[in-house]
Amino acid sequence: MSRALALGLPTAMVSAALYGVAPLVQARAARREEESSGLGLGLLARLVLRPLWLLGLAVEAASFLLEVYALSVAPVAMVAPVMALDMIIFTLLAQRVLGERISLTGWLGVGSMVAGVGLLAYAFARRAEVGAAASTDVLLAFLVLGLIFALVCAFFANVAAARHMIAGAAFGFGAAAGVCYAIATLATRQIGLAVNDRREGQSALADLLTTPTPYVLVLFSVLALGLQQRGLQGRAAVIAFPVTSGVSAFLPVTLGLTLFGEPAPDGAQRVAFVVAMVMVAAGIAALGRDRMAANRSVDELEGAARPADRSDSERPDSERPDSDLGRLPHHGDDPWNPSGRADGGQNAALRELG
Repeated sequence: MSRALALGLPTAMVSAALYGVAPLVQARAARREEESSGLGLGLLARLVLRPLWLLGLAVEAASFLLEVYALSVAPVAMVAPVMALDMIIFTLLAQRVLGERISLTGWLGVGSMVAGVGLLAYAFARRAEVGAAASTDVLLAFLVLGLIFALVCAFFANVAAARHMIAGAAFGFGAAAGVCYAIATLATRQIGLAVNDRREGQSALADLLTTPTPYVLVLFSVLALGLQQRGLQGRAAVIAFPVTSGVSAFLPVTLGLTLFGEPAPDGAQRVAFVVAMVMVAAGIAALGRDRMAANRSVDELEGAARPADRSDSERPDSERPDSDLGRLPHHGDDPWNPSGRADGGQNAALRELG
């Protein structure tokens, strides 16, 4: 068994699990803030003063350190798809914590992703080389192209949000955040390779400060956080997160195999690698579809529950805003009670923690 499989794979899986927990914590804090605009940097400035959001950030920091180690011993073509497992953790916690239901399509997506990671382990069992570091020119190219893409996506996402095109806004913010996270992953890969060189006595970690790596990492991590928080603020946060996960998982794989000289598995392992990529992608799509269907169902239930042509005096007590039985919230008012139940269901105790 290769070191990449023995050490890199389990480390990446733990890192992905923590990355799946962080957005749920951050969404709780983000939705307490007023609706933001632009790249979400103003929202980010307010959130850094919120202990709950900082807790989510601390979880992400722990995930990052584990990801650095995973990328120091394993190729990004193996690590990046494994990081998409954060979607499974996010979805399972949404079921348990938020009271959401997972459809058969969603469970098939979970199974597909788990099977895909199993095939990845087989594909890289014999050969898993980390490849070469990116040159300064390549990093600067990522910097320029990534910024352009993020700004364009954020612009159209803000236009969609202003027009109440919820799914379009979520997709735009999700894609922009995904590209930013992908570039941050490539910068993280640079740090991982530097850690590996340091273990072998070839260079010092301080040498990284003379390269664009740490600055690209900080810039795109901040942009990704801001854009992700904008996506989490919206009613279609469950759409934004799968898009972010998919883009951030597969873009580094493509670049690792094409630009950084990471050898793809050969023979039967190559077939397993290709099938694994397809299964992980299918799992992400299935989970995304499941979340979108859940979002539509909530909207339909709300439309039936709140007729617009009746005054408060004509509504049943359970629907009156000032009723002793409780207010029926608009979808998005409380992300921990998305079904609009006045009693809060199993999530009432969780709200008390906030």
